[in-house]
Amino acid sequence: MTTTLTVFTIHERYTFSLQSPVRVRLQWQLVIAARPRSEDAAEAQADQFGHRLTAYQQYACNKFGPACRVALAIRRAKNSRGSCEIYHYNSDGTLDWGYFQINTVHLKRAGVNLRDLLDCRANIDFAYQLYQERGFAPWSTHNDGSYRRFLRDQ
Repeated sequence: MTTTLTVFTIHERYTFSLQSPVRVRLQWQLVIAARPRSEDAAEAQADQFGHRLTAYQQYACNKFGPACRVALAIRRAKNSRGSCEIYHYNSDGTLDWGYFQINTVHLKRAGVNLRDLLDCRANIDFAYQLYQERGFAPWSTHNDGSYRRFLRDQ
């Protein structure tokens, strides 16, 4: 009885997501993040067109708060699969890395390295730091408005 109650409590407060690709040993990364209970997270959930928020999306919502919907829409416009260990080449010779596609121009900052940018939580943390400093201006999908197609009411 106690175990069932504990599992139920964990299920009510956290979401578990398996991150692909599947590793050679058939082990998946287990991500546990608190389920946000805010109105912002509920609206972000509606933007997912019937899909639940993943643990990383929920972690981002916990970080970005009221800006959660826009942040997740920008992430989807830049990285539709929500991959963590991903990078894209840009025409200007720079690269965009990780979950929020952080551009390599930001590697000049102290304490930021490529390995960190391929870790989803560290990438989300750094994306939030950029957002606090400059809003969503560092993301081209925000500047050109292409993120709007990932918002339910836009």
